Amino acid sequence: MACRTASVERVADKSVNAQKQLDKLTESVKAQRDTLLNEFDGKVGENLKKARVSDGTLLGSNDYIKVEYSYEFSLDKIASVIKDTLKAIAVNKDSKSFQDAFSDEAVESYTDLVNSVSEAAKTKSTATASLSFSMNRLAPGIYAFLSATSASLLEEETFGNESITSTIIFYQLIYSIDDLQNQKQFDEAAIDIQNLMNMKRIQASYTDMLANGKMGIQEWMTRDEEAELAIQRLSARVDKRGFTNRTRMATRGMSENQRIVTESLERLNKMGEVYYPAVSILESRLELSYFN
Repeated sequence: MACRTASVERVADKSVNAQKQLDKLTESVKAQRDTLLNEFDGKVGENLKKARVSDGTLLGSNDYIKVEYSYEFSLDKIASVIKDTLKAIAVNKDSKSFQDAFSDEAVESYTDLVNSVSEAAKTKSTATASLSFSMNRLAPGIYAFLSATSASLLEEETFGNESITSTIIFYQLIYSIDDLQNQKQFDEAAIDIQNLMNMKRIQASYTDMLANGKMGIQEWMTRDEEAELAIQRLSARVDKRGFTNRTRMATRGMSENQRIVTESLERLNKMGEVYYPAVSILESRLELSYFN
């Protein structure tokens, strides 16, 4: 299944060349599907083994392709399909574990995770490479796996000065009776905490791309603001659940973010006044130990 955002579709409708370019981009991602799926299945198996899950039963799986402008921070269509799958599974299960995993709040957390995994794949930064695969324990006995890979196209005459990105995302939901029996505690905040750290790493990678000339200042301002809004939303949810101290402990060791932003800031300070808005924001964050 491949879907395009409305803005990309409008360009395609007006230009035969644009349609051909989009088809070519989508086909390049489709051509990698089997290889990527094998890699994804391999990682799923490795991670289940590490989690000591030997009786995993597949509840649902699929893959989707999304075509969008690089600045469009949304995978709502894909996320909603996955969300519908979760709810459909929940209807057939009446255990407490399934109720916890597929509550509205838990599904909202997982939807945000779909976005962060896919955005990590789109940044093309080594700082976020490890984030494009994710394993999450939604509840005792229930594991969710996500993986995303992107390809980009930049052709100013057809699409303007923003690149078009095609992202393929795989997901699997695994059920384990052994894990259900062995694990009695379910921490809904765990996904939000991981996602909060992911989004800060993505923000750091945006700054690295800006300083290296791989992103313009206007695109940086837009994408950074979107990430900041997501971080504020996640922080509020974590605070509400009483896990603020745990978040600080989890992020304390992430000095790599601080290093990336500090080095990028040194370069941005020499690149002219057009970058001053970004410099001001980043200096303030460093003073507050935002990236620690």
